[in-house]
Amino acid sequence: MRSAFLGIFRKSPFEGLLRHAELIREAGPLFKMAMISYLDENFEDFEKYHNKVIVVESEGDAVKRNIRGHLPKGILMPVDKFQLLWYLREQDKILDSTQDALHWLSYRKTPIPDEYVDDLLLMVEKITYVLKSVHPLVLAAESYFQSFSENHRAMVKSAIKQIREYEFESDQVERKLLADFFNYPFENPTSAFHLVRLVEHMGDISNHAQNAGDMMRAMIAR
Repeated sequence: MRSAFLGIFRKSPFEGLLRHAELIREAGPLFKMAMISYLDENFEDFEKYHNKVIVVESEGDAVKRNIRGHLPKGILMPVDKFQLLWYLREQDKILDSTQDALHWLSYRKTPIPDEYVDDLLLMVEKITYVLKSVHPLVLAAESYFQSFSENHRAMVKSAIKQIREYEFESDQVERKLLADFFNYPFENPTSAFHLVRLVEHMGDISNHAQNAGDMMRAMIAR
């Protein structure tokens, strides 16, 4: 019978991962409100939410450094240390990409063609779902590595599946928006470039979430 290993840690790394996931969840509504403010051409509110995401991302970096600096040495761990650090890297890039998307958007006030506003908002909605989905994954993983029960393992796999579904839905909207922006007759080509890169930055959020899910799947593999 497999033992529950987390109890022998001086401090479980999953405590930090959960805190980091909470910050990703906090970034979700802030990102959404920043995007809505930009689309409404309310650039003062956009910068307010943008700056809040910057603060959250900075807190996330501090949590990441703390996890890396306090991994137990010479003590048996429930997961491979390399896998855990690689997972942390991908989870942190979710938050980085959220900030990067708003940084990029802040560089220019580009009018969004009316016919593409709904699709852009749809992608924002999908991204928000992704940002909310990381915390349930880490919570389920913590429970699994405490018990190694098949029930908790199934919960982890279910959380991973949900992230993959959100990423797929986001990717479908991303591909449509990229094609639309490339083919729209913008008067200034810089506008096209600005919007295309924005959509790519947004897509990176979902991509890194899926990468994190795939890494977690490897961590629970038997």
